[in-house]
Amino acid sequence: MEIGVATDIGAGQRANDDAWCVEQLHPNVTLLAIADGFGRADGVQASAIVVDGVREVIRRELLRATFPQRSLTPTNIRELLTEAFAEANDRLLHGGGSTDDHVAAASTCTAVLLVDDKAFVAHVGDSRAFLMRRNELVQLTPDESIVPEFVRSGGGKQRLARPQRITRPLLTRVLGVEEAAAVPPRVAHYTLHARDAVALCTDGAYRGVALSDLQAALSARESVHECAARVVALARGAGGADNATVILAREATVHGSPSDAAPRRRGTPRPLLIVSTALAVFVVATTGLVGWWVGDNHLYLGADSGGRVALYAGAPASVFGVPLHVTRKTYPVLEESLPADVQAKLHEGLPISKAADADAFVLLKGHTQK
Repeated sequence: MEIGVATDIGAGQRANDDAWCVEQLHPNVTLLAIADGFGRADGVQASAIVVDGVREVIRRELLRATFPQRSLTPTNIRELLTEAFAEANDRLLHGGGSTDDHVAAASTCTAVLLVDDKAFVAHVGDSRAFLMRRNELVQLTPDESIVPEFVRSGGGKQRLARPQRITRPLLTRVLGVEEAAAVPPRVAHYTLHARDAVALCTDGAYRGVALSDLQAALSARESVHECAARVVALARGAGGADNATVILAREATVHGSPSDAAPRRRGTPRPLLIVSTALAVFVVATTGLVGWWVGDNHLYLGADSGGRVALYAGAPASVFGVPLHVTRKTYPVLEESLPADVQAKLHEGLPISKAADADAFVLLKGHTQK
């Protein structure tokens, strides 16, 4: 997966109040999030509070050792995104100082959680998520805002206003101004195809830019960074004075550590390009897997498919059938030969601090049973 980000303060702004997140949470799970806010809480901009809140909740759920073992279903992930948005909303609401009569801080947020070949999209506000398939751009999220395009003429009839600068929208839903139950995110999920791309934009990046121009910029044969920067430049050229931020993720079904990818050379033979890309993705994915497994300090005892006691590293859980653990050692001891209370603990995953403790525990319990 190639991911590029571009952001611009805008011609009429003193600070960039957009925030974004690109993070690989697991070898087959990647989070993309973008937010556009105003105001601050304890000196931190509203959009950063929201993005950090969403990221921390999802990271905590996916990376911690989860007991008992379970597999996250699409319903679980949708609920997780709803929970993440609720916590982000509450952090901003309670820290920003808003009241029923005064909005001190608020933010939009659009997040895409890529899990294997699925894209789970959660959304509040008017930042957008797009799907690029076969060079056709499709908007996945609604704009929860009203643009005041009409003004009253002297004769009482409405006419289309033609402002010199792009009119700022009025948001109909936003995080940080009321309790989370009143602003649940709109959540949907989509099955991605090979070569699909996902793009996220704040309103400053797309407002005033024709969809055809946005599509052409995002599908250009350039690096993801250059494509994202091209959209930001189009927004500035169209008279946009607002903050503008774009995230573009190509090959969204192939997970790997986000990195700066060199532009593809047009003269490279396609078979060689495919083989080179596949090899690079394999190396990145393998490195990520090995690093995650080796670096994980969570050890636990369980039973393998043959009923033998085994030592695992990671979490006794899986996402869409992909295990979040690896076998470190298998013992020549059957689970059924151990005491009933030990069997129950193994079924849930018995936490162990280090491998030596696991050896001693299995030896003691197996010997005691004999």
